[in-house]
Amino acid sequence: MSGAALPRPLGNYARWRRVGATIYVAGVSARLPGGEIDGVRRDGDAVQRDVAVQTRRVLANVDAILQEAGAGLADCVDMTVYLVRAEDFAAFNAAYAEFFPGDAPVPTRTTVVVRALPHPDMVVEIKAVACAPV
Repeated sequence: MSGAALPRPLGNYARWRRVGATIYVAGVSARLPGGEIDGVRRDGDAVQRDVAVQTRRVLANVDAILQEAGAGLADCVDMTVYLVRAEDFAAFNAAYAEFFPGDAPVPTRTTVVVRALPHPDMVVEIKAVACAPV
């Protein structure tokens, strides 16, 4: 996924910043380039939000952003995760583990359950810090 395939930030902030070897990635959602949120199904008035699908999209977006900065998920040293529903933790954790398999080094991680995220269809958001040579 190239930077062109990423959604534009909705506010006046940088998608990422580099200070020396450290790359700071702003909170990333499952938003697609067209603005819709991945992992959402509507059937009449019923809405289903799939945390595993959203987690995969978020991590793919984080990786694409890090690629813009000359790094990748393997360079992440810390992640902060915001989940809307505590009961989604197991499904989130399983999808997250797909991106950090086996004995590979994994970033430290803090997961916080929050009341809401900026879009009502968002159920997960991740902020990342990576370290990669300049």
